[in-house]
Parts: sequence; C-alpha cells; structure tokens
Amino acid sequence: MFRRMAPATQASTQSEPPPLRGLLALGLAGLGNLALLAFLVFFSRLTLQGGEGLFDGVGHPIGRDFMVFWSSAVLATGVGPLALFDPAALQTLWAERFAPWDAQGYSWAHPPQMLFVIWPLASLEYLWALAAWSLAGLAAYGLATRKAALAAAPATFINLFMGQTGLLVGALFFGALRLAARWPVLAGALCGLIAIKPHLGLMIPIAVLAARAWRVGLGATLAVGALVLASGLAFGWEAWRLWLGQALPHQASLLQEDLGGGVTVSAFTNAKLLGLPTWGAWLAQAPITLAAALATWWAFSRLRRGLAPAPWAFAILLLSTCLATPYLFVYDLTLLSPVAHHALGQWRRGPWTRDGMKPADLGELLVWLAVWLLPLLAIVLNPRGLPIGSAVLLAALGLSIWRLRR
Repeated sequence: MFRRMAPATQASTQSEPPPLRGLLALGLAGLGNLALLAFLVFFSRLTLQGGEGLFDGVGHPIGRDFMVFWSSAVLATGVGPLALFDPAALQTLWAERFAPWDAQGYSWAHPPQMLFVIWPLASLEYLWALAAWSLAGLAAYGLATRKAALAAAPATFINLFMGQTGLLVGALFFGALRLAARWPVLAGALCGLIAIKPHLGLMIPIAVLAARAWRVGLGATLAVGALVLASGLAFGWEAWRLWLGQALPHQASLLQEDLGGGVTVSAFTNAKLLGLPTWGAWLAQAPITLAAALATWWAFSRLRRGLAPAPWAFAILLLSTCLATPYLFVYDLTLLSPVAHHALGQWRRGPWTRDGMKPADLGELLVWLAVWLLPLLAIVLNPRGLPIGSAVLLAALGLSIWRLRR
C-alpha cells in the first residue's frame, strides 16, 4: 500500500543504480537475507529441538502466548465468559491441559469483544487451532499489505512463533489505510475493530480529527459502539465491569514490574530496563507520547491540505502509534514492517543512484534496517541491558517527518 514516491521527472535517472552500486546493493540484500534466514532456522531448531507433545525444546507450549487465547476460549465456552476473570479457574485449566508447565504470570487481559475473535478456537484441538490462527493471521496481513516480502519480516516470524495478535492488528491497520480514500466508513469500521487492542488505537482519533476525515470517524465510532453493545449482550455487562475494574488495573500494575523486558520496546519499559524507577520511566514516556501525538496531528493536517504524500503521513501515524503507548511488545511491530520496507525501497532509489553518497545516507539506511530488525534486536539486546527500541523508533519518526517535509 505504500506507493513509490519518486518524481516522474527523475524516473529515467533513478530507475536503476549504477552497475557497481547495484551489485553492491544486491550483495548486501542477499547477505542480509541469508543472515536472517540462518538466524531464524537456528532459533527455531534451538527452541523446538527436544520438544515433546505440546511443548517446545525449552519447556514452553508450542505457540507460547497462543496458549492463553485457546485455553480462554475453551474456558469461556465450557464455564462462561466471567470465568476468564477468575485467575484460579485459568490456572486450573492450564494445570489440566499443559501440566507440568507452570503458567504463573499469565492472565486474561483483553476487553470482552476479543471473545468474538477467539471463540471459534474452542472447537479445535490445540495444535490445529494454532495452525488455523497462524494461517488466518498471515493471510489477512498479506491481503492488507500486499507485500510478499513481509512474510520474511522478523515481526512476522515472531508473531507466528509466539502465536500473538500482531498479524491481525496489522491487517486491520493496513486494511483501513488502504480503504480510507475510497470507502472511508468501512475504513473507519476497521479502525474501530482495533479496539480489541485499545492501546494501539491511541493515535487514530488524532489522525481523524487532524485530517477532518469525518466519515472515517463515523465508521470507527459505530464499530466501537457495536462491539461494546454486542459483547455486553452476548457475554453480560458484568464482563465489562470485571475488565475495567480488575483486568485493566492488573495490566497497569504489571508496568511496575519486569513486564517481559526481553520482548518490550516502549520508552517506558526501556527506561525501566536502564534502571530508572517507575516515576522516572513515566517521565521518559510522557514527552515521547506528546511528541507522537503532535507529529500525527501535524502530518495529517498537512495531508488534508495536500501538502504531504499519504505514505509518509501513514508512516508517521504508525510510528507514533508504537511510540505513544508504554505497553508495546515485539509482536506489535508488524505495524512497522511495511514502513521499513517502503523506506528501504525509497532509499535504494535515492542514495544508491547517486555517485556522491553522504554519511547521512548511510545513517538513514541503518535506521530503517534497525526498524526492520527491531524485534530480533530487542530480544538479543534487552536482556544485556541495551534497550534500543524507543531510540530506533524516534530516529525513524524524525526521518519520516523530514521525508514528508521534502
């Protein structure tokens, strides 16, 4: 969906890099893809080798976090939706289905409308449910982005490995962006469905207001209202009371703890990993959230006036979405894989075609490569006390603003 943006007058001079640079670019791309493939194969073998039954080689259920979605669907179907907010009921089910694995630390954290997404999983055995979940997410993400190369993105691999929701949320985001011009109400409805992960929808109202995209806003409002009403009627309003009064505060309290520091990339959690106290981490997160909101407003105000190309305005929205929330994991970075893919393509049609490449050009290349590889970089560097997630995203946001101004 991210279109090429090179001016037509430059098409003849920038269509292909000089032969030597083209060979170098091809060689670097090939080496990078081989290195990534080697890492993924090594990581998969290391994890899965020696596994038995439903467990991988290090004792976790295959699909990792998907265990929560599947078992929650089973519990909601068999006992009732309110059982999801009973930690003892979840622990009992996990002990029965996944013994001897210790599921301490896991809980149900999603709003009630998420039950509409996971409910069909209860009719399938665990591994079949995981396969259906993975294939459906991959198909939806591919349909929305229409970029086959994204199947090899680290964020895609992480989602398939962890059985997470990033592919689904990415499909909703990119489907909405793709439909916004022609079917704004439908695009807004897809934005409203992102309410299954409400912390990832923080920048959508700002973009809608700045762009004065009232029909998108109408579709989003109707979709959110319909989800709330339908989930209340289907699962009972008590489920909403328990989520607001119990599950949501529990998730907020986890921010005071480690919160899986090896797979988090927000400014808040990066600050915690660097040793800052909780109040210091909030001081680090607050200005970044404000900057993300301002950048989104600025980009979509310019888009409304015809002063900005849509791809870079969308890039700013997606980067701001990831920067604004303190609750961001590596599997959420499916939102940024298409952004990095587009930016790297633009870079290849820019600096690679010039004889005098500047140090800043190489710096830009490194930033977008870091965005593409960030899910793996976070897993490797965070446990070693080197969290770079928020720094990489801020650098990418700055580059996107610069590109949009040009």
